Amino acid sequence: MKKKIFFSLLFLISTLCNAQRNTFNKEAELQKFVERGGKVQLVFPNVYKLTYPDGMSRVYNFNRSDRLNENFEGVDTTIINIWEIDTTKYADRFSFWQKVEVANSYWDPLFIDDLNKNGRPELYGYSDYSSIPVYSGGPVKIFERNTSGIFENVFTYDSSTVFVQGMGDIHGTGGIEIYLRSRLASNGVVYKSDTVGSLPVNFDFIFYYQPNQINDMTFGDFDQNGITECLFVDMNTPSKIIIGEFRENINNFTTTFEYSTGFDTPSGFAINVYDLDGKKEFAIGTGDGNMLIFENIDTNNYSLVWQNPFSTYNAYMKTTTNDIDENGKPEFWIGGQDFEQGITRFQCYEAYGDNSYEQVAMIELRYINSFVANCIQVNDLDNDGKEELIISIGKLILILKFVGSPNNHQYEIFYAKLDEATQPGADFFPVAIAELTGDEKKDILLPFKDFEYPIVKAFSYILKQDKLVNDTEKVQSIYSRIELNSYPSPFNSRSTIRFKIPEQTNVKLKVYNPLGREIVLLLENNLLPGEYKIYWDGQDKYNNPLPSGVYIISLQTEKQVKIIKTIFLK
Repeated sequence: MKKKIFFSLLFLISTLCNAQRNTFNKEAELQKFVERGGKVQLVFPNVYKLTYPDGMSRVYNFNRSDRLNENFEGVDTTIINIWEIDTTKYADRFSFWQKVEVANSYWDPLFIDDLNKNGRPELYGYSDYSSIPVYSGGPVKIFERNTSGIFENVFTYDSSTVFVQGMGDIHGTGGIEIYLRSRLASNGVVYKSDTVGSLPVNFDFIFYYQPNQINDMTFGDFDQNGITECLFVDMNTPSKIIIGEFRENINNFTTTFEYSTGFDTPSGFAINVYDLDGKKEFAIGTGDGNMLIFENIDTNNYSLVWQNPFSTYNAYMKTTTNDIDENGKPEFWIGGQDFEQGITRFQCYEAYGDNSYEQVAMIELRYINSFVANCIQVNDLDNDGKEELIISIGKLILILKFVGSPNNHQYEIFYAKLDEATQPGADFFPVAIAELTGDEKKDILLPFKDFEYPIVKAFSYILKQDKLVNDTEKVQSIYSRIELNSYPSPFNSRSTIRFKIPEQTNVKLKVYNPLGREIVLLLENNLLPGEYKIYWDGQDKYNNPLPSGVYIISLQTEKQVKIIKTIFLK
């Protein structure tokens, strides 16, 4: 059965109790961004275009969305207060293994593969020691693990290359081509492998599309006609979603689909057959807080089939889970940030018919917002056949494990890391997940940008996985650990409220009216783990009888909030 949550009230409680915990300061963060080589442009009131030192841009809206307080009744919801996570509980799951002089872009995980099929992975990124303000990244290099277990530079691309934006089998030969952002070419350059099983180190072509602001480069055969396509975002104004198809006769791509989003900047793409009709779909979120799904209709033919508002602005994060709750439907996730309230949300959607989608889950992170490393991805870290959600935001790594059941989304913390003591001045970039150490366990590659003025250093830590998930004593449940119910409902004289807490904590039990106004505080005390019973006679805090109607009962502990409704009938 779905969990019922009146989110508008939950947000009110969170704001009253925890608003002071939002540590994001817009002015200070923008100033730091400029000091680190970025450019800031005001494009609308309280809306800024940020151009990063590597030349990439993104538009951030610092206004509060009117949709933030929408009612999410019936949506499985997990809420995590970031600053309350005890990261020491997870410290022994991964340990430092090796430092490698490689990193990639601000938003994309570093590319990792074994393209020469020698059983030793390669890392595709750049190694950089350069000065502010001319810092811009590059050149791109390939690092490979040698027979002694050390990653070393085995190839360097030309000096104009900045970072890796995409990899795929462009020519359809089974080999992999690499797309690199370049300072000299209009957009980027493509290098190829001579044969299957060799590294992509031979220049192939300059990418066809202009102008010079491409994000989210993705390769694949989206219309399933046997020819490779590229799917990307043109971030210039007006912003566009572009699909190009490869043409062997010109050794380049040509545009086959174009959709303008105007001043609303998109970010993509979560790709799958979500409504199970055999046609590929790709989902995106936008800066203005909109979600779009495009579906392949026919060869080189795509159509916008679904559009819906997101609950925050800056809905730039996205990923796909392959039926994580095993109800027969794949899911797509969109994530956005509300900087004013310090809230980051990830909303999960499934199809309930042809080109029809509904929200089935939400994960809300509180008090962690950033311009850097805004990324959600999935990977099966513990090799149990089910993906984990991997979130990179600012200096946070948060990995969540699904522990629910069909149509019941519940998650536990698999791993959490907040900041890195050995690199106090460094920014995190999105992590990459791969088997890197040779022990058949998935590891974390954590890239850094270290700003030691006037020098910028780019490098990565490899964090070796030491424990598999069957060592569950370190995993902390973050949802459905507190229980709350009331009976009878409706009631006409007295309501019995039962609740259960799993650990010693301070507890507040309150009743609110539907507008979010507190009616009465029934309990405020530090309680031991166990089950408790409280009675409410339908009166306010002044012992005045209340009118008939719907009332909200809130159970708040130091880590969680649980809300239910009851009906009072005289």
